[in-house]
Amino acid sequence: MEQYRTSDSSYSVWRAPDDTARVHVYLFGEAGDSSATVGADSLVFQDEEGRMDAYHNVVVTTQTQKRLRTEHLIWRQSRRTLQTRRFVRIRTPTEVVQGNGLVAEEDLETYQLGRFSAEVDVEETEDTDR
Repeated sequence: MEQYRTSDSSYSVWRAPDDTARVHVYLFGEAGDSSATVGADSLVFQDEEGRMDAYHNVVVTTQTQKRLRTEHLIWRQSRRTLQTRRFVRIRTPTEVVQGNGLVAEEDLETYQLGRFSAEVDVEETEDTDR
């Protein structure tokens, strides 16, 4: 971890010690429980803004088995949100959604995608009214 201070801000840069390792950060909800894990090649945390930028091979995994992949992701501590303008893919136990641009809760319970496509598993039910 490297820490920098300027006259108007301070920030930390986290990088893995070698090319085969990754940086992992745990996000915790207001109740103190883990809402998600963020893995990336590098992270920059801006202290005053409460903003973290994750770069390259970014993977977010939630407690409910949702997984997000992208190349750049912003986490805002005050809003507890994730966002990106890049291509993103979200995989859940029942769907795969992808698009360009994302605004989401950090636990991925709700999210909005820009231009998107999706694959959804639909359970067929018998029509008993016939």
